Amino acid sequence: MQLTDFLKEDAIRLDLESRTKQDLFRNALTTLHELGYVTEPDRVLQDLEVREDIMSTGIGQGVAIPHAQSEGVPETHLSVWRPRDPVDFDAMDQQPVDLVFMILGPRGIGNEHVKILAKISRLLHGSEFRERLRQATSAADIFATIREFEEN
Repeated sequence: MQLTDFLKEDAIRLDLESRTKQDLFRNALTTLHELGYVTEPDRVLQDLEVREDIMSTGIGQGVAIPHAQSEGVPETHLSVWRPRDPVDFDAMDQQPVDLVFMILGPRGIGNEHVKILAKISRLLHGSEFRERLRQATSAADIFATIREFEEN
């Protein structure tokens, strides 16, 4: 399993306009709905917020990995968002977030969700990966960086 099996270049956005975590979710879900990856953005937003209420998905070092299983998503999908300005995500280290990996999938998908989350976490362990994503100037650069680090 590769992250790039679930990530499409059109679902990578740089300079997303968002002031808050909720704005980021709404803006991301609007985009994903327009692209056809999400069928019911309001339902998915609710499911993301329920997950965030349990514990923030801001994992530290400027990274968040919001994730949800929802009936508003037809198949498992990964997207990457870089907000224009860092967003407060109630992260463990209290630092704002500037890299967001959003994992969405239908209810009852089993451990596919967990495997994607684990793979992202392993890649994020190295600071070079995070910095390359922050320095990327296009969605193609981010996609290529993820592919490169997955292969190594």
